[in-house]
Amino acid sequence: MDRIVYLGPYNNSMSGKLFNKAVEYLKENKGDRFYYLLPNGKLLVDYRRKILNEVNYAFDINLFTFDNIVDRLIKDKFYTHIDVETKEAIIGSILKELRDNGRLIYYRDISSKKGFVKAVSGIIGEIKRSLVSPRDYLKRCPDSPFYREIGYVYEEYEKKLNEYNLVDREESFIKSLEILEEDLSFFNGLDFIIIDYFFDFRPQELELLKRITETDCSIYINMPFDRCENFKTFTKTLELLTSMGFIIKKIDERNCDRFDELAEMLFSEDHMVMDFSNGINIIKAANGYLEIKKVAEEIKKHLSKGIELKDMAIVLTNAESYRDLLFQVFEEEGIPIILDKETSLIEIPLMKELIYVLETKKYKMDKKSIINRIKSNYYPVADKKDREKIEYILRKGNIEDLKTYDMEGIIRAIEDEAKYIPSSGTIDEYVGLIIDILKKYNVEDTILNIYNTVKDYNLTNRDFLALNRFKEILNFTRGVLSAMKGEVTLEEFIEIITDYLQNECIVEVYGNAKGINVLTPVTARGIKYKVLFVVGLSQGTYPSIGNRNFFFREDNYRELKQIGIDVKNYYEILDKEFLMFTNIISSCSDTLYLSYSEDSTEDEKSIESIMLDEVFNRIKGENKEYKINILPVEVEYLFKDKAEDTTTKRELLCYILREYSQGNCHVELFNMYNDIDKNSLKEIDMRLSCEMNRELDGFNEYSGLIRDEEVKRDLADIHRNRMYSISYLETYGACPYKFLLNKVLRVEEMERESEEFTPLDLGSVKHEVLKEYYFNYKKKIEDHILNGKDLSLEESYNFIQEKIRDKMKSLSTEENSTEMELIILNSANRLLEFIIKDLDRMKSYGKKVLPYDFEVPFGEKETFEIDIAGSKIPFTGIIDRIDKYVDEDKYIIIDYKNSSSGVYTVEDIRKGISLQLPIYILSQEKREVVAGIYGILSKAEFKETLVLKDEEENLNVASSKGILTKEELDVILEDIKKNIKSFIESIHSGDFSVNPKKCDSYCIYRDICRIRKGFDMQ
Repeated sequence: MDRIVYLGPYNNSMSGKLFNKAVEYLKENKGDRFYYLLPNGKLLVDYRRKILNEVNYAFDINLFTFDNIVDRLIKDKFYTHIDVETKEAIIGSILKELRDNGRLIYYRDISSKKGFVKAVSGIIGEIKRSLVSPRDYLKRCPDSPFYREIGYVYEEYEKKLNEYNLVDREESFIKSLEILEEDLSFFNGLDFIIIDYFFDFRPQELELLKRITETDCSIYINMPFDRCENFKTFTKTLELLTSMGFIIKKIDERNCDRFDELAEMLFSEDHMVMDFSNGINIIKAANGYLEIKKVAEEIKKHLSKGIELKDMAIVLTNAESYRDLLFQVFEEEGIPIILDKETSLIEIPLMKELIYVLETKKYKMDKKSIINRIKSNYYPVADKKDREKIEYILRKGNIEDLKTYDMEGIIRAIEDEAKYIPSSGTIDEYVGLIIDILKKYNVEDTILNIYNTVKDYNLTNRDFLALNRFKEILNFTRGVLSAMKGEVTLEEFIEIITDYLQNECIVEVYGNAKGINVLTPVTARGIKYKVLFVVGLSQGTYPSIGNRNFFFREDNYRELKQIGIDVKNYYEILDKEFLMFTNIISSCSDTLYLSYSEDSTEDEKSIESIMLDEVFNRIKGENKEYKINILPVEVEYLFKDKAEDTTTKRELLCYILREYSQGNCHVELFNMYNDIDKNSLKEIDMRLSCEMNRELDGFNEYSGLIRDEEVKRDLADIHRNRMYSISYLETYGACPYKFLLNKVLRVEEMERESEEFTPLDLGSVKHEVLKEYYFNYKKKIEDHILNGKDLSLEESYNFIQEKIRDKMKSLSTEENSTEMELIILNSANRLLEFIIKDLDRMKSYGKKVLPYDFEVPFGEKETFEIDIAGSKIPFTGIIDRIDKYVDEDKYIIIDYKNSSSGVYTVEDIRKGISLQLPIYILSQEKREVVAGIYGILSKAEFKETLVLKDEEENLNVASSKGILTKEELDVILEDIKKNIKSFIESIHSGDFSVNPKKCDSYCIYRDICRIRKGFDMQ
């Protein structure tokens, strides 16, 4: 019997020879006499296809991974296999038991967190893969709670598995090893076992291999990764195999292609370079979408040259980031993919809405949970025609408001449903409850009814697949967890079910067997492709070596090794990543594309990965541009200059319209597009008619001018004897059309996400707290500014925090929520910083000032009117704060702003965009106001917008932009009066033109007016 490791260069012929050996056995009907082990399922599928091409009607094709062998070994044993979700549920209950029994001290505070449960699950998996038992772990680990408490969880977890005859993925390996320890008959009758394309083995795979070496069959291991300078990962594997009795046989073949040569020299210590004048392309894209878009274009070019999709492959270095983009772009481009498109169950409305049913009880029927419940299509409690109306009522008011609309019956129905849901119960009871809900709402019939309405088979198929999979989950949960867990709370049960729904997927679109191959760095081995795309070569995302569990930190490396855990340090991980990358490079035969995107954050752009940098370093040439063909892809790439360059229907339409806008009418292209899509151009034509009317000279109904005289009279009546607020007219000054929608028609945005605390709430709280602080600390502030006495910041901070907490509690529906506590701490820190800056400001003035009054009203008890050309316009408002010179009757008006977005300049005032500070000054006609200042709470800054020139030096004004003589200020005040008169006359005349002086990107009406969408005109 042979024990041979064939060690040869990349893509040598030995793999083909071993494959042919297996094929000959199959042709002789001896398929049951050998096993063929491969490292991943993708290679398994490819090899099965290759075998069937060679041998028609082949039987006993024993192609396996190590996991497949393990499953076969224990398939006749009476074990129940558990998945990751069940494992986490068991660990969660163990953590609770240990916490309640006082055995969890170090991890006590975080032990109930879902993230911690997932982390512990991963830790236990890693320990078990290293074949370290709970006893050995506790015996070897350091005597510290950081390690020992993980051991306690592991110990209890193993007890649960044994007690209930359960096995997880790692346990199945351990059980199979125990079987082979006693009986090797599983391998009886085999002549040989072929193991191909492994460059390393997991600890449990090595142990399984050791057992196999005790059999009488020959074992041939092919390892086509030999280089002049091998990676440490590979060298270590060879040493382990040699220690197990394998003989290393060198395959001296040097008929490798240039990609194999490049793979051979990458990351070696020498400085060898090679001439690679063509065959490698670098795609450098502005973002991930453009990166995949360019890949699709290049694929189509190769298709047009006769290269089939089966001879091309894409390696996703970061599948999580690129998978959805890949499906999106390739669907747009019409390129089939071999990959299945999967959808998480939690993303499917049928499942999500079921969770909403339970959450009405969990959240005690709060507004958000009721809204989610009412909007349900699969478990309806309200007619479809009423749902939007009810949602609007609830978002703008409260539950009691539904009585006004005779809809309280819906709330009663939800209340009755919630009463039926127990606050705690057994798993079995909760599963029974869910089954009852599914029956009550006849979910199968509902799915069919929806299909009859929308006629979408894919949607219906998705829902039935999800429902069937969910029923399997319920049965499994009832069978496994009900015996193990006692009574659980509703919140715990929802968490268990949600975990299952998040991790379980269904196939929404099956992959096309003739589509392009999609690989990962792990699966990219064993097959050569004519054209290979390696996507996502951006530093920081690939290689990904920093996202490690808290337990497996670099600092713990030595201790973990002493325990016996197969943990890798930074350099070992990087070494393996280098090995896999060279293998990717060697998987190409003709044309290689290496791509990355420069997706930018606020601070910086992404740069090319060290992998890509290494490729550049190994190619001859002075500059990168001369070494390799670089294909830059900017946003302009989406706009094609030629019709023949378009690759999608949308691109063609954009090209036709852009050409038309430039005076080039391609009649044949218009006709061709109409044959493809008969509706798009018709809809565009209809929308353009509105836009064309807007562009006509003069105002009309499309550009915001109301012509109807009766409507104009109504507008005048509405504003007769009106008491104006500053914000009312400021809205018109900034944008007349927004004024029409907001102030006249009262078009409101219905927020889809409920906020516990709105920005308005938080702003009000901060204003109130500041007022109370300055009143309570008035004497201490005076002593600090005038006499230089210290002011206790700690005492101030405690006062601020206490006041904020009291006011927030009065607004909150939840007691001591984490969100509220974070807001309190953040707000207290910000206000203290603001107060410190404010005290420094007042101290720095040449002539000292002190806070004089707060929230000063005008126009309420005493009428305040602005006389404009004989017309008296009444105004009302509140000034946040007034400061006064200590020794003079001079005053400074301060307006608090939560952020700098509400801060205006003197130029804004002249344009009529801002009226606030000028009207505040006019309202204090009996006081000499020498400055108008903004206090920005979030930044702890003060901006002097209006300052009399005589006070410039005294107030230490940083910028001269707002410095005005008394005459200049008077001119501004007169101009403000003219603007007010003009605004009111324009409102009465029906002038609400779409012609903003200020257009914010966050304006809620941007989708209605559509002017410069998303563009800030300031």
